[in-house]
Amino acid sequence: MFIREAAESDAAEILYLRKSIISQNEFFIPTSEEFHVDIETQRKKTITISQQGGITFVAEDGGRIVGFLVFTRNSMKRLNHTGSFGMGILEGYRNQGVGTKLLSQLIDWAKTQKGIEKICLGVFSTNERAIKLHEKIGFKEEGREKRQIKFEDGRYADNVLMALYLYQ
Repeated sequence: MFIREAAESDAAEILYLRKSIISQNEFFIPTSEEFHVDIETQRKKTITISQQGGITFVAEDGGRIVGFLVFTRNSMKRLNHTGSFGMGILEGYRNQGVGTKLLSQLIDWAKTQKGIEKICLGVFSTNERAIKLHEKIGFKEEGREKRQIKFEDGRYADNVLMALYLYQ
């Protein structure tokens, strides 16, 4: 397993992975029907995130991208010390340390970037595995948006707001 910064040439594979993950589970905001991104849009997104102080990492296994993490730095002056991220891992690679490796890479990278102090994310309250992973790394729950997510079958989930402070 190898973690590296995504390149423009990874756009098609990242897009395929995102579509696969969204169709496999319910832990992403857009549904499969709502996710309308093409390869060029994905390529531009990777470039733009990097130009704005963020980064995209991919996890590779045997030359195949099996996971990704996208960190977006907040561009507003009063929030520029923070950034948020989203992550996805192909089903067959979950519970194998890929998420831990992606998060560790993000934290190591963030510590080298001027001014980043806090890494944030939102996690569905029903995604217990993700919550445990983030807690293991050192993220703490900072709040909840109650019943923020409503599934097609009428169930609700809270959006659990978590953060890691790089410098305590």
